[in-house]
Amino acid sequence: MEPINWSAAKIAFDLLQALFTGAVAVYVYWINKHRASQTAIRSTNKRIDNVEKQVVKLEHTVERLPDHGDLTKLQEQMSQTNVLLAEISASQKATAQQVGRMNDYLLNRSGGKV
Repeated sequence: MEPINWSAAKIAFDLLQALFTGAVAVYVYWINKHRASQTAIRSTNKRIDNVEKQVVKLEHTVERLPDHGDLTKLQEQMSQTNVLLAEISASQKATAQQVGRMNDYLLNRSGGKV
């Protein structure tokens, strides 16, 4: 039986230890990179969720806004209202003239006595 060469065994052990340490370093690097990627993905997903919420909110707001048809109807109603208002104004002027004539008639008939 040959005696054990302790310096060769020490070199082999040191080499195995260096390889193991290198493997652990690569594993830690990979885990940290993966964790950083997951963190970036989560933050991106949160930002996308916030943007989606804002888009949905904006869509609901836009859905409630009047469209061209609503504005056309409103314009027609305003035109009808203006016509009716002009008729009422003309009627009021005519009524004011008639009241003025009746007032003049009554004042002239009574001889100016009140």
